[in-house]
Amino acid sequence: AVVSTQSTGGYEGVDGATSKGYTAPFPNYRYKAGVARWPQLVPMLPCGNRRIIEDMRATKRFLRTWKKPVLMMFCNDGISGKGASKELFKSLFPHGVDIPITGGGSLLPEFKGEELAQHLCRFLNDNKKKK
Repeated sequence: AVVSTQSTGGYEGVDGATSKGYTAPFPNYRYKAGVARWPQLVPMLPCGNRRIIEDMRATKRFLRTWKKPVLMMFCNDGISGKGASKELFKSLFPHGVDIPITGGGSLLPEFKGEELAQHLCRFLNDNKKKK
């Protein structure tokens, strides 16, 4: 699993130069407060900014009518792969293909890029044949 280590500003399993790239241009974690708050701004509950909530409801209504193929890949150790957001997507796309990815955490593309690409290519090829 990828674990952010706030004391060093690095990521387990990532070399120092790459880790610095993820923290640039922020000199310390105080400057990342906004980014850390973004997930909390997604309206999952019927409270808060009414306009955003109405936009989200309209989006959900539209997505529930989507009949084209959908591929969903969530890692089992990341925030979005556990809990409400994954379940929301699964409810919006009951016909979707859900492929759980083991490991990768918040840096899923960096650690599991090859696996993601293999699943995506297989999904595209399978769905091309259905046309």
